[in-house]
Amino acid sequence: MRKVFSLAKAEFNKIFYRPSIFILTTLLIIAIIATSLIYTPTTKSVKLSYEANSVADIYLQFTSTSQNATNKLSIDKSLTDAYNQIISQYDSITKDDKLKTLTDKTLSLKKYFPNSIDGTKGLIQDEVLKISTYTDSEFNNNKNTTINLFEDFKSDLSDLMNYLAKIQSEILNFYFYKTDYDKMYDSINKIYNALPNKYDQYDRNSFISLGNAISTNYNVDDALKIVASLKTFTISQEDFNAIIETYYTNALEKLENVYFPQIVEFYNEKTNSKEDIDKAQINEYIANYYSYAQMNKSVMQNKFTLLRLSDIKDTEIEGLIGYTEVSRYKLNEEITIYDYLIENQTFDYNYLSSFNFNSASSYSPNAFDYTVYSMQILIILIIVFTIFYACSSIAGDQNNGTMKMIAIRAYTRNKLFAGKYLSCLIFGVMLIIIAMIASFVVGAVSYGVSFSNCLVVFNSSTIITISPFVMLFMYFLSLVVNLLFYISLAMFLCLILKSNALSVFISTLFYATQIVLCGVISSAWLNYTPFGHFDLFKYFGNSKTGFLSMNILPDANFITSAIVIGSLIVLLNIISHFIFKHRDIA
Repeated sequence: MRKVFSLAKAEFNKIFYRPSIFILTTLLIIAIIATSLIYTPTTKSVKLSYEANSVADIYLQFTSTSQNATNKLSIDKSLTDAYNQIISQYDSITKDDKLKTLTDKTLSLKKYFPNSIDGTKGLIQDEVLKISTYTDSEFNNNKNTTINLFEDFKSDLSDLMNYLAKIQSEILNFYFYKTDYDKMYDSINKIYNALPNKYDQYDRNSFISLGNAISTNYNVDDALKIVASLKTFTISQEDFNAIIETYYTNALEKLENVYFPQIVEFYNEKTNSKEDIDKAQINEYIANYYSYAQMNKSVMQNKFTLLRLSDIKDTEIEGLIGYTEVSRYKLNEEITIYDYLIENQTFDYNYLSSFNFNSASSYSPNAFDYTVYSMQILIILIIVFTIFYACSSIAGDQNNGTMKMIAIRAYTRNKLFAGKYLSCLIFGVMLIIIAMIASFVVGAVSYGVSFSNCLVVFNSSTIITISPFVMLFMYFLSLVVNLLFYISLAMFLCLILKSNALSVFISTLFYATQIVLCGVISSAWLNYTPFGHFDLFKYFGNSKTGFLSMNILPDANFITSAIVIGSLIVLLNIISHFIFKHRDIA
């Protein structure tokens, strides 16, 4: 081990003799200055507060009956409106069988087309055969019957299309995938567009030609298959009642028996007070009332959404009509936070949120927020330069003969490789530490330091309250994991390709691909690539850390991502060790 560290020290010292270290230092300084100038984060919504001259004035504003979105009347109404909406949706799901309506409207089109199973030709083809036997005079006498058939056909097509358009904005009692919806709508629309709007100029031969074209070129088989594959879902009455009782009935009771009496009692004691401390206190009680109502409203809505999706996999949710913007992970994350706050009778403004790119963890940014923002920029430079040094430590030394000179000494290949790997890791980690310290100092001077605990949701299900310094250290570890992967990748490529420039190019291109994909794509197929698993920090309460962090993918979690990234690092190093041990380094 001593020889490994000795080699690592020697390699590490070589880095600081290269001119590029001064370029890196200059770029890091410029990047810190730039980020300090462009940092304009969004902040948490400021908790509810009234401006007034006295406690009495604040109380009267809160209890007024005016159209005010933040008085007691409006807060209570907001919770009740959410309850009524959920009740309406539940009744619609359990009492209005929209799938049957859709099926009936689709089946109504079947009668117009030939059916190979029972040998019927369909109403259109029957009409074509009938009018083909008419004389012109007979056709003219019965033309209205033919016109009415085609108009009824177009009306039925329009009725189905209108219903399909309508159900896009409704809560359905069945799962309808967007791809199936589009396919069904497009097929019906093509038939609809093939029919004319008017038949004034149509003679017998024109109707025969139109009827044959419709019967030959179009059918509703695909639409019928899609409808037949749709499955209804049911919602347990017991589960639904539990949501309503916990987050509406009990919430209303607690608002009226706990939170509102606090306000009334304080008002009675300090009615005429104009002291800032007393006005702040009644505002605190009012903010608690508002937040408690909003949290219960949010959990009630989110749990009802999850109840509707209980039979669907995460990978399928984004493809469903009405759920394209829904993430089960994010819903569970929010539910976990609010359940914790509700149970412990505390509120989110007593904590910092998990650190997030360009979003403040409180009502105003602090040093921790700025550090995370800054490091999202600086880590690009750090990883790119570390890739360069990792590649040059092997390919570069081999090209200039240094590798052969080192190998002559009493060092095994394993120790030689480990020394080079360790030197690159120490270099990268040192840069991260220096950059984080510098960013934190700039953030502390510019925005101050908050010492409130962070309220963190791990893996969407476990609440953790930790110091912001510990949270920042966890972010540091997530950056180191990324660094480990790219050092491993760079060394692997330079051993395979035997070219410094090419291995640097491919490693950097891989990293650039990660950056491009992050924030642009969040699809299930990314689960099968490394890109969706590089950022482990997002599993600590921030579903999206920043533009270098991909949204949490369907069915992904901390364990799967840690296994993927860990396995890749180990695999790359095992292969690299094997190649390095058996190759000619002369």
